[in-house]
Amino acid sequence: MLDIKSKQKLIDLLASFGVISFPKAKDSNSLPYELKLQYLTSQPKILHFTAKLLWSVIKKETFDLIAGPYTDIPLATTLSLEYNWPMIFIRGARKDHGMGKLIEGNYSVDQKVVVVDEEVRDPSDTLQLLGRLEGSGLTVVGLYVLVDQGFGMLETIQSKGFKCEALISLNDIFVRLFETKKISPDQLNQAIKYFENKKITAYI
Repeated sequence: MLDIKSKQKLIDLLASFGVISFPKAKDSNSLPYELKLQYLTSQPKILHFTAKLLWSVIKKETFDLIAGPYTDIPLATTLSLEYNWPMIFIRGARKDHGMGKLIEGNYSVDQKVVVVDEEVRDPSDTLQLLGRLEGSGLTVVGLYVLVDQGFGMLETIQSKGFKCEALISLNDIFVRLFETKKISPDQLNQAIKYFENKKITAYI
């Protein structure tokens, strides 16, 4: 989806601001890395660059609106402001006051929407959010995320008929960090053993 240089620059930025880190794992069953994607909110440089990369991909689609889930409004907002594109956001639940809307913003039935998020953390939650858009009369063109951590998350969304793509994968991250000596051979091997134990063969 992205060229190699763009992926490398994005990974270098994420690593330099501590979004990706490698704490000492307790054992082979412990996750050998941490992705603190919430850090993006306080790092305008990464937000702007991520928005630029996302736009280079989604601009090829035909859509009327950008949508962000309530958990990741900054990324959608940055895209909207940078490229002057209308935005809506999806609530996690109805408010007890006001109009009780699940979709906030100005939209019309049958408009096409692209959804952007940092990652798919829980496919059931993501599918529920996409269902809220469709239930409001909107057409979901696709879901685009920053990182695919594997574990079959994106494939689950795709199996329900939604287009779902990521800018970078976990494999991209580990390969780049190993090439630039940000992680040691031991850390790479620890990650490989972790994924082997979890029977995840698509990465590293």
